[in-house]
Amino acid sequence: MKNTTILTFLSIIAFCQLAFGQNDVIIGKIDSVQSEILNEERKILIHVPPLASKNFPVIYLLDGDAHFTSVVGMVEQLSANNVIPNMIVVAIPNTNRTRDLTPTKAEPSPPMAPQDLVSQSGGGRNFLKFMEKELFPYVEKNYPTSPYRMFIGHSFGGLLVMDALYEKPDLFTSYISIDPSMWWDDKKLLNAFSETNLKDEKYKNKSLYLGIANTLEEGMDTISVKKAKGPMVSHINSIFETRNLLRSSDKSAIKFNSKYYENDDHGSAPLITTYDGLRFIFDFYKFEVKFSDVMTPNSDVVNRMKAHYSNVTEILGYDNKPNENMINGMGYQLMQMDKHDLAKQFFEMNVNYYPKSFNVYDSLGDYYLAVENKEKAKENFKKALALEENPFSRKKLEELKSED
Repeated sequence: MKNTTILTFLSIIAFCQLAFGQNDVIIGKIDSVQSEILNEERKILIHVPPLASKNFPVIYLLDGDAHFTSVVGMVEQLSANNVIPNMIVVAIPNTNRTRDLTPTKAEPSPPMAPQDLVSQSGGGRNFLKFMEKELFPYVEKNYPTSPYRMFIGHSFGGLLVMDALYEKPDLFTSYISIDPSMWWDDKKLLNAFSETNLKDEKYKNKSLYLGIANTLEEGMDTISVKKAKGPMVSHINSIFETRNLLRSSDKSAIKFNSKYYENDDHGSAPLITTYDGLRFIFDFYKFEVKFSDVMTPNSDVVNRMKAHYSNVTEILGYDNKPNENMINGMGYQLMQMDKHDLAKQFFEMNVNYYPKSFNVYDSLGDYYLAVENKEKAKENFKKALALEENPFSRKKLEELKSED
């Protein structure tokens, strides 16, 4: 069945992922988990893409009340353009931020770590236990999740993201750490990373994106700050040290990238870092069909597309395939370009990917009509009607029968 509006070539189907109430635009819901580990109720903010019969990767987002709307917006925009998969966002607001996001209890070290701050610290490992033992099972029971998990955190949250990668890398597949407080507890976590075999099997197939904000003192640059000492430069220097350790390809199995955001400070870095991190981590996801792909004689674009989605399926751990309507639209566009052999390959690919959709058989029937193979056209219209009675296939089938 030809869509009412034919897709222009190379276009992407965009899905509106906002839910509209009577007078409100709704991007998610508030839920809660009663935690025995933390001995408190923890609210969570949940965004689920409004697509039926799908399971989605999950982003677990720290400082959830601060970053929920921006991350959901990025996920919707990027997934609608096929840059990343549709994803569930689970944002965790804070109750006691210092307690939950610092992995170790530090000694006082003013001005960065005064006594009243460190006295509450050191509950990060317990918070990861809450996530593993209580939050994950709750989310996976009540929402359509896939096995793929991403962890995003900023500042102390970025520190906990790094600690999760170090301490429990099996909990998440990918990580975005935004200007993390790697100076914490006299760089205890950074020192632990430096003594760890980052080529270990447990770090394979893990991805990390590290964002570094511009927290330089006036008059300093990224060269001079490395020679400076004291608490006011320890934050940025500790992140540079972390970057240098992880970017050494002979020391790490982790897929890693980082960026220094010269024009962003500690407060503005989360938005741009998350965006760049999503683009980097899912750089394998998008498949682009170029004009040259369809103009080349004996094009292998369909085989490459199939191989691409097989690779995406393997990486994400759940079934991935191109959008049915997109492939359908490409097939019709190719027929208009008189590229019938390639159009047939696209229509047949859709049949293989979506064998329970009446529309893919109806479209393949349209192809056979166009090449004047009436018997094959009738065969496919009958298959479409066997799956779902519809006026489009019925009318074309009856017209063909009347010609017999």
